[in-house]
Order: sequence, then structure tokens, then C-alpha cells
Amino acid sequence: MRRATRLCLAALVFLASACSTVPFAPTELTPASPRSAAQLTGALWDAGSGSLLIRQSALFELHGMRVPIAGVMKLDLAARQARLVGMNDMGVKLYDISVDPAGSRANFVMPELARYPGFAEAVGLSVRRIFLEPRPAPDDALTLSRDSYRLAREGDGARVEFLLGGARAQLLEKSCRGRACSWRVRYYQYQHDKGSLFPGGIVLDDDRAGYRLTLWIESVEISDE
Repeated sequence: MRRATRLCLAALVFLASACSTVPFAPTELTPASPRSAAQLTGALWDAGSGSLLIRQSALFELHGMRVPIAGVMKLDLAARQARLVGMNDMGVKLYDISVDPAGSRANFVMPELARYPGFAEAVGLSVRRIFLEPRPAPDDALTLSRDSYRLAREGDGARVEFLLGGARAQLLEKSCRGRACSWRVRYYQYQHDKGSLFPGGIVLDDDRAGYRLTLWIESVEISDE
């Protein structure tokens, strides 16, 4: 069994010299009508109070390591909490990580992956940045351009910005630049499925830590559990 696990991991993890290019087409921008920050933030795809079950494929790239993953995530919009389980294409569980706005907890990480310093922490931090915090707020400073909206705030030596646009005025990019942060998240290909609106692709780049997480969102369902 141990030998089989190592073979699975060997097939899963391989060296790469750089992050891959973005595999998604950019969102087509449309004329932006006047809206307030409160109107914009209240209409975002994750602004509800229920729970979502998100199925996704991912590619995690860190320090020359590339890990393709199939994942299922339970996202509690009201509590701003997430639990993510990742597996390889043979159904072997790679990790089980719980995330909230304050931090993350590794419930399980495959020993071979745990040997890579910072792997579980980077996955948890990525999930928090993409789905939990920071979020656009009604009191953010709003700048309206011809085809987009920009919300921004400053504090703790950093500037956080949110770019919204497209036909549904959804979040296209968020970024943090400052003494302790240098990262951005980009959201692509918003779509409807079973009444839910969600981005079809997401890319997070952390310039300081040197990793990228690319997500292909396959489905989003309202969860009653």
C-alpha cells in the first residue's frame, strides 16, 4: 500500500521551472453605469448567507512542484468558513483543510506532501484569499471608470483593491500590496448553473511566496447540510 501511494504521488508531482500561463479568456468589459459601493458588494456571487458545495479541479504550483488536484469544498457564506478536501485522479485523499478568516487547520495531509514546507499553509491561505477575506465592503473608496469599478482601502501598511466589471458587475480581480503582502486573485468566465452564479476559473498568484493556484470550477450547488 505504501509503495502504491508513492507511485500515485510520483505520477502526481513533477518539477516545473515556472508557473503556467493563465488558461482562461479575460472577461469582456461593458459600459459601467453609476452604482454605489453598497450596491456592488450586495450583488456579488458569494454575498448570500447559505452554504455552497463547490466541485473544482486545481493546479497548485509551489517551489517547482506542480500538483493537479480534484477538490470538493463546503463554503459557509454566513460564517465565512470553508472546508476543502483534495484528491488525485485515482481517488487518493491528499488533504483535508478547514479555513476561516483568522487562519487554517490541516485535518489531514498526505505525509509525502507534508514534507514540502508550507504546503498546507499555502493551500489554506489561498482558499481564504479567494473565497473568504478580504472582501469588498460598502465603505470602500469607489472609483468609477468607463467600463469598470474599483474599490480600495488602506491599512496596516497595505493597500487592498477590488476590480469589478463585466455584464453582471462581478469581481474580476482583488489584490494586496504592501509591507507584508504582494498577491492578486483573478476571476474569469462567470456563468449560471442551477440558479447559481459563479466564476468558472480563478487564478491566485503570490509573488512573495512564489506560488500559484489555478482553479477550474466545475459546479456550485446550494447545500442544506
